[in-house]
Amino acid sequence: MGLFIQIKALMHTIAYTQDAVHLVIRIKTKKKELEKVLFYLYETIAPTHKEEGCLEYRILQNGTSLLVIGKWKSTMALDMHLLLHFHLHLFENVLPGLCKKIHVQTYKEIEPPITSLSIL
Repeated sequence: MGLFIQIKALMHTIAYTQDAVHLVIRIKTKKKELEKVLFYLYETIAPTHKEEGCLEYRILQNGTSLLVIGKWKSTMALDMHLLLHFHLHLFENVLPGLCKKIHVQTYKEIEPPITSLSIL
């Protein structure tokens, strides 16, 4: 089997699932509240990684701008995550008072996936 075919097979069995959905949350914190927001978000990492259907969950920072990026096996798995008590409480009650802006979007991956492996 050629290398290209092996890589395509690997992408479809491990790295890519057609039903996967990505969550992107953009947060602009108040400057004096950055550490609190980071603390609260950091607390979500371990329980989120334990959720059935969670494939990836990361928090990225650039100054007072934060990105929460997650990937779930399906829309249903993401919906279950968004309905969990700790997540609802954080995004409905805690973060709005500490942040200037919170923007949530979901994305489906395009098919075929475009990665460095697919451009050989």
